[in-house]
Amino acid sequence: MYAIGIDVGTTNCKICLYRIADLELIEKHSFITPKIITEHGSDFDINKLWHGIIDGLGCIAKNVNDPGDIVSISVASVGEAGVLLDADDKVIGPVMTWYDTRTQPQLERVVKRISENRLYEITGIPAHSNYSLNKILWLMENNENQKPVNWLCIAEYVAFRLSGVKRAEYSLASRTLAFDITRNTWSEEICSAMDIPLSLFSPLVTAGESTGDLLKEISATTGISSQTKISISGHDHMVGSVAVGLKKEGQILNSTGTTEGLLVVRNQPSVTGQYYQSRVSNGHHVLRDAYTLYASLPSAGYAIEWFSNLFDLTAADFNSMTLWLMNKGAAETPTDSFLIPHLRGSGPPKRTIHAKGLVYGVEDQTDSEALLKAVFHGLCYELRHLLETYETLTGNHWKSVMVIGAACQNPYWLQLKATILNREIVACQIPEAVSRGAALLGARGAGYKPDNSGLPDDALIRYTPDAKSAESFSIVYHQIYKHLYETKIQIENQMSRT
Repeated sequence: MYAIGIDVGTTNCKICLYRIADLELIEKHSFITPKIITEHGSDFDINKLWHGIIDGLGCIAKNVNDPGDIVSISVASVGEAGVLLDADDKVIGPVMTWYDTRTQPQLERVVKRISENRLYEITGIPAHSNYSLNKILWLMENNENQKPVNWLCIAEYVAFRLSGVKRAEYSLASRTLAFDITRNTWSEEICSAMDIPLSLFSPLVTAGESTGDLLKEISATTGISSQTKISISGHDHMVGSVAVGLKKEGQILNSTGTTEGLLVVRNQPSVTGQYYQSRVSNGHHVLRDAYTLYASLPSAGYAIEWFSNLFDLTAADFNSMTLWLMNKGAAETPTDSFLIPHLRGSGPPKRTIHAKGLVYGVEDQTDSEALLKAVFHGLCYELRHLLETYETLTGNHWKSVMVIGAACQNPYWLQLKATILNREIVACQIPEAVSRGAALLGARGAGYKPDNSGLPDDALIRYTPDAKSAESFSIVYHQIYKHLYETKIQIENQMSRT
């Protein structure tokens, strides 16, 4: 028997077929997540995305002798982004990317009606323009002739198109700024304050729980059985954590991709003033009765994409450059140059959309290789700053950090993480962790029990810090990076108020 996991990411969409018994990846189909370039940056092209998924499912089905053996399809996606539908299930556009900033005026209106403190007490997440509530308000204000009836996050929308049933999933709901994290339901207080009908949001289901069977017309198009169970697996970072068996409290996960974040599984949310001041996000996990402490740095893989575009590098060119740096020993050589990677605003503990990137230490001899070192050094300093914030808040000290995603394909970056964070890095070499987690959750929801007892030793690659280099990096971090970070944020905040 087989399960399909779909991962709708910022940059790419992956559709993966797994054998349920051992969760072996049998086939993968991927395509670039289609976007429409706008004056604000870009929107998701939801029609092309949908057709890409249907084409991918058809291709995947051809790899199974009997497509009836595909028992489940489960969908994970980015958080915050979603689709507003009218009474005829037509999209009220545009479908904004999660990082879109045009909704800042809507956020300002939200915090005038409900204080930022109160929003955090209810939702467990800091007020920010990225969240779904602001997108809903913007769409309602800019499409006054269309009456909104439903809001679905991206994964929920794809599952709806597959099954014909509208449902919301807890981990995605907790990224909307309209979900009550302590009561585990949609917030009547927030919806009432913002004049949004509570009915806009769908009934909630647990990640992987079947929402229905594959529609017959989709079955006819793809060749997959109409008895295949459809489900929503949830927010991509949380779904990926399931694939590596992340456990409560004792472990911390660095999930990497276009963004990167730190994820800890917890027994309950923490909405105290200290957590609020640090701008970290509580959320519902994709696992039943579990919660997450999660914070995202908006530019990780995106900073690498930015660098590659700046120098017009192909993927092969970039890989050759990083390999050259690694062989040269650059990962063990501290410098005092770095990028503060706020290319799409900053993440916690000083989260703001007004933050800009800053390159420090450029000299007349700086070349592209030196600038690439600065990019990677800055990404690791930024991650260290976030990790230290977590440890201050929780009182924990994690000696080891698990890593999934794009960074696992870059030994240079992983070694830098180990040395600059000054702790062990465990790279989980799992192809498509999010899709794997989605397939696992979907198979469970369909009544099957995949073997996810643990990762084989050869799937874990461990990187340890170089003690001498770690000490030198720490000096740069404390004496230069943190001071520039704080000063830059202060200036940007002052400018945003003028």
